[in-house]
Amino acid sequence: MKKEILFVAAGTRGAKLVGGRFQPYVPIHGRTSVEHVLAAATEAESVDRIYVWGDRERLETLLREAVVQGARRGVEVTVLQEKSNFVESFLSTTLLALHQQAGHGVQPWMAGEGLESRHWDLWREFGQDEQLAQIPVNLLVSDTPLIQPAEIDCLVAGKSPHADLVLGRTVRSAIDTVTARIPEPFCYDRAVKNYYTYGSGDQTWDLIVNNFMAGKPLRVPRLIWNLAGHLFNNRTIIEGGRFNLKKIKDNVVFVQSLFSKFHRQEAEGGAAAKKNYYQMLKAFSFLMRAYFIIVKNKDANRKFRDLAILEDRIRTLTRCTVTLLISDASGPALDIDTEYEIEYIDRHFEALRASTPPTVLF
Repeated sequence: MKKEILFVAAGTRGAKLVGGRFQPYVPIHGRTSVEHVLAAATEAESVDRIYVWGDRERLETLLREAVVQGARRGVEVTVLQEKSNFVESFLSTTLLALHQQAGHGVQPWMAGEGLESRHWDLWREFGQDEQLAQIPVNLLVSDTPLIQPAEIDCLVAGKSPHADLVLGRTVRSAIDTVTARIPEPFCYDRAVKNYYTYGSGDQTWDLIVNNFMAGKPLRVPRLIWNLAGHLFNNRTIIEGGRFNLKKIKDNVVFVQSLFSKFHRQEAEGGAAAKKNYYQMLKAFSFLMRAYFIIVKNKDANRKFRDLAILEDRIRTLTRCTVTLLISDASGPALDIDTEYEIEYIDRHFEALRASTPPTVLF
């Protein structure tokens, strides 16, 4: 099995407080959630390098055993201090991973607090390297204490090798199958599980976000990173929270700047073609509406997302090939967003882990 890079997000900036603790550091069955995730990651056959970011001093203590066990298996684990937000932590970690993949030593400025001009200069330099551009990076969050090595292998090895960005989703029936063998029924009303319906052709699935993401960062234009950072910084407005005039203004200014000039894309024969303004605006609006539905809708029968249309609109806006990885890997979908979920998983930890081998369904 081909070995790949795995990121584990264990930051406190952007993580939810559950039961008075940030999700990665919630104790479950004698270990914190991030310890369970790292133990599974170091045993996965598809991984040879792991980068985990968060509270570095605390993580170095918690993960000491996992780092040693990983080294014995030939898996290198690097613990990093998180940045000011999730997007910057991901981007700076990606830059470091590619820097090391290219055979360079770590420079002191790379550990800085934010992304500076030198970071972007290095991104552009790496972007000229076709070999680096094909390197995939896989991302797990650390609030999934039930995840198992076989599930990580299923997700890493089962994704499309041609996609620029892969988003993991789990069929809801997979969680129902695992919890059905527990005498105590799992109460969805007391848990936080956003599920919705996706369709492709004549097939439809009720899906749950399974906290897996992958892609080839150097093939993703800077535009999508700007977009991701903007959505992150303005999530209060985007998710329909209290109205903040300054953030509304920022949104308007951002959209104006995004579409103030025609963006260029490569065409056949090396010629350049201008993107159609209307197509980009339509794609942007569609993605915004899709984001609202994913965040707010909990009734799988009320909304429907057509995969073909969604992927076409994303390609129009970003020039990226984005696919969903639909699996029955329940471990990464059984995360800990509420105290009820923590208590339920803790009570039935071993029984919930006794799952059948996962498969990729689409």
